[in-house]
Amino acid sequence: MMKKWFLTMCAMTGAALLSVGAETAAPVATETAVPAAKAELTPRPVDQWTPFQLGFLPYFPSAQMTSNVYGIKSGWPMVCGVGRVYGLEASWLYSGTAEIHGIQASWVSCDNRQFDGIQSAFAVCVNEESFNGLQATLAFCMAGDFNGLQASALNISGNATGFQAAAISNVTGDITGFQASVVANVSKKLTGFQTALVNTVEESCGWQFGLINVSKKGGFQTGLINYIEDAPIPFFPILNFSF
Repeated sequence: MMKKWFLTMCAMTGAALLSVGAETAAPVATETAVPAAKAELTPRPVDQWTPFQLGFLPYFPSAQMTSNVYGIKSGWPMVCGVGRVYGLEASWLYSGTAEIHGIQASWVSCDNRQFDGIQSAFAVCVNEESFNGLQATLAFCMAGDFNGLQASALNISGNATGFQAAAISNVTGDITGFQASVVANVSKKLTGFQTALVNTVEESCGWQFGLINVSKKGGFQTGLINYIEDAPIPFFPILNFSF
């Protein structure tokens, strides 16, 4: 009897340990599966669409993540996804659908990959690849290659065509157009006009107007301190140029 009792207790203990092991292993499999599912998200075909879509949190409801909306997509308080919006996307905290053709707005933050239209928020607007239109916030704007108007306290973009206006600073790749800020403008190649207390470019085919103007190659400068590295006279006050 003692031997049978001992064997029974061993068997029950082994079963309990296996059960605990299975329960602790299960969450690991779930955690690794979720990122994989997120990475595989693709937008629905363009002929599958809805006129209205609500979002509450990322992945809730899950339909928002891949939907195409021809109309209004709204976040209460946030909405996002890899799909498309043709119309208006507006949220209380965060609007983040990947492709927007129309208007994207939020009280706090907006984010997308490809954009045509108007993007506006009080704090942050971010575009990751290409932007055509108007991007405006009180604090910070960032865009990929940019065509249009960008306005905030701090603007950052890839190559830009159009107008950048900043309360503090503009930072771009190549810019064709007009760049204005209070403190500083920084760009690679300037084709157009640049004005701030400090203007710096790698190459200029335009006009820099400010207290301090710096160019490694070419340009026309007016200001207190003007420096063009490849000019016959690199440093000259009031006016300097090299073409």
